Amino acid sequence: MRAILLARVSTDEQSTEQQIPRLIEYAKSNNLEYSDKDIFDISESAYKGNRKQFEEVLKTIEETNKTVALITDKIDRLLRDFNRYLPLFDDLRKREKVQLHFPSDNLVLRASSPAVDLFKFSMGVALAQYYSDSIRDNVKRRFEQKMRNGELLTKAPYGYNNITINDKEKTVEVNYEESLIVKKMYELYSTNSYSDRTLRKKILELFNVEFAGSQIARILTNKFYIGIILYQKKNIEYPHCYETIISEDLFNRVQEIREGRLQNKNKGKYAGKPFKYRRLIRCAICGYSMCPEEHNGKNSYCCTEYKGKHGAQYVSEEELSKQFAEAFDRIRLTENDAEKILNDLKSINETNLEVSISRVRNLRREQERYSRMKSKNYDLYVDGSITSSFYEEKAKEYDRLYKEVTDKIRSSEQTEDTFYITAKYVLELAKHSGELFENALDEERAILINTVLSNIRWDGKNLLYDYINPFDLLVDFKKLGNGVANGT
Repeated sequence: MRAILLARVSTDEQSTEQQIPRLIEYAKSNNLEYSDKDIFDISESAYKGNRKQFEEVLKTIEETNKTVALITDKIDRLLRDFNRYLPLFDDLRKREKVQLHFPSDNLVLRASSPAVDLFKFSMGVALAQYYSDSIRDNVKRRFEQKMRNGELLTKAPYGYNNITINDKEKTVEVNYEESLIVKKMYELYSTNSYSDRTLRKKILELFNVEFAGSQIARILTNKFYIGIILYQKKNIEYPHCYETIISEDLFNRVQEIREGRLQNKNKGKYAGKPFKYRRLIRCAICGYSMCPEEHNGKNSYCCTEYKGKHGAQYVSEEELSKQFAEAFDRIRLTENDAEKILNDLKSINETNLEVSISRVRNLRREQERYSRMKSKNYDLYVDGSITSSFYEEKAKEYDRLYKEVTDKIRSSEQTEDTFYITAKYVLELAKHSGELFENALDEERAILINTVLSNIRWDGKNLLYDYINPFDLLVDFKKLGNGVANGT
């Protein structure tokens, strides 16, 4: 009788090297004939889509005119995908197309097999089903544990590096250069002055990095940057344990802008028309947006009065421009004032810098201490002084503490590097604030407004607003007239 030898494993860690010699020895001792093409070495899981070799075995049996002896080590080696294959093999057995041989289970099933052998086979199938279900449960529990630990199940998005520690352990670290690009995307978009298309161009101009339009949208809506993972397969959200890139407040501002644009897309006769202050101003009475309209070739704005009529009046874009210009004029500094403030800030920062250097020095000592503690923990584990679970627990703790200190060092060094750049930027903007506002394009004007002002309202006669720090301090400086020299 012709025999087909089937060696099968479920994972890469398992091997068929020991199965095949046993199957060959069994075939020879039972006078069963086979050739090299009758030996199937299958390394695939019942849960994977690739079952081509297994399907080939079934096809070979079905097309053979004589009964074939199918030899496999154990029942569970043959029937891992029960619902699909058990009925097929049972039908082939009853039609005398196949005999099922299980050497390690000491069982042979034929068309005429007695009830006791069929019962033994059924018990083997049940145990194999239990084994299969256990694997599925273990995978599920492992995923659930990863979620509880805040670990990523797939890959981190742009802005992060996916790090492989070993075969079973992976982690995620911030990619510093990419994270700066992600931050800039959110900051620019939050000004309400960019679309996905114009933001894409701006990022290319600033960083010489090109993104597809769809990639911009994915980055601007990905909660991973604020500490939340979306496991799309199950549509489950859970907090992760990795470093965040974006603040939740900035993320929410971007989502509000995107949601508002989606709702207004292709709606209204003024959609797409160039209005300088679209989505920048709210009504001081009811809090709803001031919507732009065009009348006789001139732009004007009025509250939607969505909550109810309150006598809202139209205000021209010219009047708004005039009052915005006055707001920028209030932060205008002379050359002497700007130089005086910068010198005072340098003097103040020298003291802060000494404190910062001392702080970084202490943090580096703390960093070295955690490295030594981790090394000592490993030595204790090798010596057998501590258990494996205790070693892993402490190793993770020291890694977490080391990372926290590293982040603090990075933050301190970045603060030192950016102080003078930020101070000079603010003062240069203040010196030329009026000219910048008057000469800016619509897109640039919106960015300027969102850089300097917040909480912008119209009360029917006056434009109300708050100055964003540090521009509020410049206004106070001009009011007092004697500036930081006297403690302001």
